[in-house]
Amino acid sequence: MGRELAIAAYRPKRSTDELLRLLGEDLATLRRRGHVTDRPAPVACTQNGELLVALEWSSEHAVADAHADPEVLAVWERKTLVADYIAPDALAGANIPFARWPVVTDL
Repeated sequence: MGRELAIAAYRPKRSTDELLRLLGEDLATLRRRGHVTDRPAPVACTQNGELLVALEWSSEHAVADAHADPEVLAVWERKTLVADYIAPDALAGANIPFARWPVVTDL
């Protein structure tokens, strides 16, 4: 199969800026470790302040490899302290076809 697109959604527990910084570190770590491609990962923000990230896994086994990577797991553990993981369909505005949100940055 090869590369896969993933959509991750987060609800910040405190600061959106804090979460954005950690998401940048997360993507940098995943790239450095070979789990995701170098394709820019847009980050969008809903009207409620939730963040949506679209990234591209580098291979069909990259997700499993990342879940076994201690360096990645350490970043993910810190991410649970600043945000709740939510299903993309729980995002504000996701209940319509062609849902859209403003892009706030690319990681």
